Amino acid sequence: MLRVAAWPDGRQTGVPAGENGHRGAEPGRPARAATDGGRRVLSADAYEYIRSGLIRSRYRVGQRLVLRPLAAELGLSPTPVREALLRLVSEQALGLNDRNTAVVPDITSASFREIHRLRVDLESRLVQAAALRATPEELEALSDLHERFQQACARQDEGMMAAGNADFHAMLATMADLPLTANILHNLWARIGPLYALARTAPPARPPGVPHPHDELITALRAHDPFAATRALVSDAEYARTWIEPLLPLVDAGSTA
Repeated sequence: MLRVAAWPDGRQTGVPAGENGHRGAEPGRPARAATDGGRRVLSADAYEYIRSGLIRSRYRVGQRLVLRPLAAELGLSPTPVREALLRLVSEQALGLNDRNTAVVPDITSASFREIHRLRVDLESRLVQAAALRATPEELEALSDLHERFQQACARQDEGMMAAGNADFHAMLATMADLPLTANILHNLWARIGPLYALARTAPPARPPGVPHPHDELITALRAHDPFAATRALVSDAEYARTWIEPLLPLVDAGSTA
């Protein structure tokens, strides 16, 4: 059976189900109160939606996530959305400003390098596992995601490029079937995604005939070659690093890598 990508796609599936059982509140009708158990479910839905938005670059570094407008967007009462935001704050995916409003945190060059190294370590483990167990159906789904990413690149659609790249890596994590490792990686991607949104520029063009690392990754996975898959993953991450890092604030220019 084909497994689905590891984090939800808010743009394709819509917002979490509202308290009236629909996707968001019905126009002109206030959200209804939920039981404690129901509120926990709604809080989890709101959490997944917001975290997906961070991962897929819907939110930028420095952007405020104001409670009541966000709750209205989701068709939920403020309480489960507040709980979701505070959970993300506890995971350091969000911060709080001096007005206790959730905000996507800034990131220094040193923090980015730390996240980059962790990402490469974790994702290398995942692609090695994926190479040993990938099914033809999963590889086809991964190829489809890469094709959508390439189409977004051709259109210079920065938003869909960032989202498509995140979806590609989500599928890689799912294929590995290492849920604990994948969940740690998801938390890192919640910090990475807003950086792509901050950049809002296309990555540097590749010379003609030079394949994208995603193509090399897919080839390695089809060959069930974990070493080639790791090389492709490292190449992909390094390409992203050399594009993103110069765009970051140089407030810690004296720090070492």
